[in-house]
This record gives sequence, C-alpha cells and structure tokens, in this order.
Amino acid sequence: MKEPCVLIEKKGRIAYIILNRPEKLNALNSQLFQELDAALSDIEQDDTTSVVIIKGNGRAFSVGYDVSKYSHPTVTEDRNKLEEFTRRWLRIWEFPKPIIAQVHGYALAGGTQLLASCDFVITSEEAQFGFPSLPLGGGFVGIYWGWHVGYQRAKLLDLTAGSRISGKEATEYGFAARCFKVDELEEKTLEIARGIAKTPLDILKLKKQAHNRIMDLQGFRTGALFGPEQDAIIHTTEGIKLVREKIDELGLKSAIQWFNEQKV
Repeated sequence: MKEPCVLIEKKGRIAYIILNRPEKLNALNSQLFQELDAALSDIEQDDTTSVVIIKGNGRAFSVGYDVSKYSHPTVTEDRNKLEEFTRRWLRIWEFPKPIIAQVHGYALAGGTQLLASCDFVITSEEAQFGFPSLPLGGGFVGIYWGWHVGYQRAKLLDLTAGSRISGKEATEYGFAARCFKVDELEEKTLEIARGIAKTPLDILKLKKQAHNRIMDLQGFRTGALFGPEQDAIIHTTEGIKLVREKIDELGLKSAIQWFNEQKV
C-alpha cells in the first residue's frame, strides 16, 4: 500500500494540508496532485474550516515538479499537461477560503507556483526560494514571480538558472508576507491563521473574492494561462534538447555540474 502523499490535520477552524513526500523533498508527482485535489475538495465542503495552511513534511516545502522521468511528449500533449498544472494553481488562487503557505527549507520551481497561488506566504528566514538548477523551460514558473517581486527582479532571478533568495529576502521583495525564525514558524503561522479565522467565513469569502477580482482585472488569470503555450514552445528549442540530452547521458546531478562549469 502506497504511503499518502498528502495529509490533512485540523486545529479548530484551521485545516492543514501537509505535503508528504519528505524523501523526495516533496517533489510534485501525479499521486500528490490527485491527493491535493481531493483534500481541497473535502475542505471546501467543510463549513467548520475557515483557513487552510499548506506546509511540507521533512526538510522542504517543495522542490517543484518531479522531473526524474521525462516522456518526450508532443507539443500538444506537453501544452495540455502544463495547462492541467496551471488550472490546479488557479483553483488554489480561486479557493473560497484563505490559504496560507507555511514555508521552510526549499521552495523551488513549481513549488513557487503553488506559493504564488496562495493568499499569504509565511516563511522561515532561512528558507530558500528559487528556480531550477538547469534551464528546462521558460515562461511558466517565472511569470508567477513578477506579481509579487516586480518584473525586474523576476526576470533577473528567472534568467539565472539556479538562482536563490532567502526567506528574509523573499519577505523584503514582497513574495512573503512575514518571516520568522524557523523554530517559531509553526506557532506564528497558526497564530496568524487563528486571527484570520475569527472573521465569519462568509465575510472571509467575499473579502478574498474582492482582492482576486482586482488581480483578475490586471491580468493574473490570462497571464497564468499563457504560460503553458510559452513553455511548450520553449521545450522544442535546441537549447532544451541539449540540456535533456545531458540529463539522459550524465544523470541530473552531473548535468547540473556540467552546466555550472561552462565557460562564458
């Protein structure tokens, strides 16, 4: 029997969704996504829950998509799969109840799409936010960052493979709302969630919707749905083919070393 990739816990009016692939640093795979979808559905129908906290077990929040297997899809198949991911992030963005991402350890690549789709990010000071260590695509992850950190910083980080910022920097940049020492993170995040949960749920839903409408008018949804087309096109380039060949030839860790040792 498979271990669950997502756990649910309740503390009063607060529900925790816990990513549970600690041995893979909570890399996002099909089982985790299916269980995440089910957890969201259950919590959405539960009127005793007002606020959701998403966090990760083990040493990381999430290092992003599990890229250990690559099936070489057609452009259309690739685009459709990427849109499936995007609509899941939009579902989190549109979720009727406030969602807090509680971040420790690593929050990388697709894991930052999850963060950017939540209402609030509360992080440890030492957490590491960032991009894939190899250029495996483009126009998919980075476009979520611009809404929070500004477009110059988003471009600088996105165009530099393997870029990282700390939880403290993420808070200064605007990607996170608050940061705390790692040993205070759990307690402080719960304290924030309980403060939000004091407001009646019907009011919370309408307040969240009002803020999201403004982002929607500014193009958040349209921009997010543009990402799958852009990324699918980039996946056909000679540069991406070269990086994939190096991963197949050397393995992921050695391919990262090959990339970092390039002379420019």
